[in-house]
Amino acid sequence: MITYNKTWEVMNDLEESFNRIITLDGMIDDLNDAVNCGDQDAIVDLSAAMTAFMPVYIRQYEKASQRAWNNTVTEVSKFDNPYRTKLNDVTYDDVVTYLKTDPFGNYVSTPEQKTEDTGNGINEESS
Repeated sequence: MITYNKTWEVMNDLEESFNRIITLDGMIDDLNDAVNCGDQDAIVDLSAAMTAFMPVYIRQYEKASQRAWNNTVTEVSKFDNPYRTKLNDVTYDDVVTYLKTDPFGNYVSTPEQKTEDTGNGINEESS
């Protein structure tokens, strides 16, 4: 069941996880400065740090993102989903009626609209 507290918790976790990734922005700036100054030690250190931390940050963000999705969108969709239909309530006759009255085209042949098969193949108009 979705609650305000649970929603706040998972969205806060997501924000904290994203903020960890944002810290890499500062490291990138530092790396650019080191490259511009030719500071090989700083280049090596910063590159190693970014290489080590980036996969960890990405995993944390993916986990937080999945948890947030599952605890918000998935939970809400259980009771409030405008795209869900109750297929058990729809009968074949309902579908036929809908298709007959569809303003964009009539997809159902009625008995008075019988087509005749002349046996000339799929594209009979070209024969």
